Amino acid sequence: MALAWVASASSSLTGSRALVLLDSLDDTDSYSSFLKDLEDRHYRLSIEEVGSEIKLSKNDERNFDHLLLLTKLKSYPKGLTAKGFIEFVADGGNLLIAASPDMGTPLRELAREFDVEFDDRQTTVLDHFHYDTKLGAEKHDAIVVPASTNVLNNEHIIPQAQVAGQSILFRGIAHSVNPTNPLLTSVLWAPNEAYSWETVNLSEPAKQGPLTMMAGKDISLASVMQARNNARVAFVGSTEMLSDRFFDAQPEPISVSGAETTTTTTKNANRAFVAELTKWTFQEKGVVEVRNVHHHKVGEDLAPAHYRIKENMTYTIEMSVFHDDEWHPLIADDVQLELIMLDPYIRKTLDRIDGGEGSTLGIYTTTVQLPDQYGVFKFTVNYKRLGLTYIESITTVGIHPLRHDQYPRFISQAKPYYTSAASMAVGFLVFSFIYLWGGLDSSAKTTKKA
Repeated sequence: MALAWVASASSSLTGSRALVLLDSLDDTDSYSSFLKDLEDRHYRLSIEEVGSEIKLSKNDERNFDHLLLLTKLKSYPKGLTAKGFIEFVADGGNLLIAASPDMGTPLRELAREFDVEFDDRQTTVLDHFHYDTKLGAEKHDAIVVPASTNVLNNEHIIPQAQVAGQSILFRGIAHSVNPTNPLLTSVLWAPNEAYSWETVNLSEPAKQGPLTMMAGKDISLASVMQARNNARVAFVGSTEMLSDRFFDAQPEPISVSGAETTTTTTKNANRAFVAELTKWTFQEKGVVEVRNVHHHKVGEDLAPAHYRIKENMTYTIEMSVFHDDEWHPLIADDVQLELIMLDPYIRKTLDRIDGGEGSTLGIYTTTVQLPDQYGVFKFTVNYKRLGLTYIESITTVGIHPLRHDQYPRFISQAKPYYTSAASMAVGFLVFSFIYLWGGLDSSAKTTKKA
């Protein structure tokens, strides 16, 4: 049995078709606010139980553009394995994974495929200094995370303006990301006093040892990954963080300072944080597109069939970034052009030109002298920045040597050779003159011996 919510076209550049997998359709009520927010952003939601038969693609075409796993996933859906989820991402689909302390082994295996490691089963993030006095009074497991200090400061993923001065309620499992993987980054981490521990029975020693315990900022609560094909994956260690209960709760964190314990009230940022996280994951923002690339000789307007060595060339690239449901000029000061033939011969930062009021284009240009090396070159702009889709614009251009009549008649470096050739000619003329006319007197008579 499945539920389908139909809406108009979403603002996601990937598409509007989203599949939500739940342990039971009854759980839909627990996430009604979250699902309603997606519906308001014009997503067409298909809600399925994890035990149903799921087909993510048909005839090499995706059936869905986005996949949300709000399930323990103790077994794979019928007809699916971890490979099926990976192929979905490889085909350009976006994936959101929400975990819990009792998550199943298949979900752990799926996370490991993306270099994300969740903590041991039945472990929970605890914090005795920053817990909610209502939701976490017993085990101190409902922690209050200050968004101003524990959320990644990146305007393309989670703008600080949306969560500044607020707190995020979290109750769930810790995870870590591979620090050597440049595609992964943590966007929400635990306070310094937090740690991950087994909570099945707090009165008995846990199975974990101190060497395996995760603590402080090493605990990732939410992280994101952008694959090389620009598909996006988000990991959240708490399904409750997306629930109505945590959306509507008023955080009342306890604060311990020395011997004093106080309780304060802060604004809940769960809804705003999850909204910004899903906007980025589903490519509603942070999407960069190359609109135009052109190059030409200085003083000309059209691109030539080829260039000659050491000619002056002007290169221009126009790029836009998508957010807030419309295209905007990409504003950056670190866009670089590389002229590559096996290795870069020239690397130069492009200058940004104002496209004028109302323009959606970020125009970047520069003028360079081509290298004194002929061959097939690639004019490459390789722009990879956190939170933005990867851009690699490659234009292949031939650079020819000079024609025989384009070289200068005389070159200064050859003056010694010119001098030696001229001195040889002069010497030969002098020698010939002396030999022919500067020898013995013609009136002298020669005698012949008898």
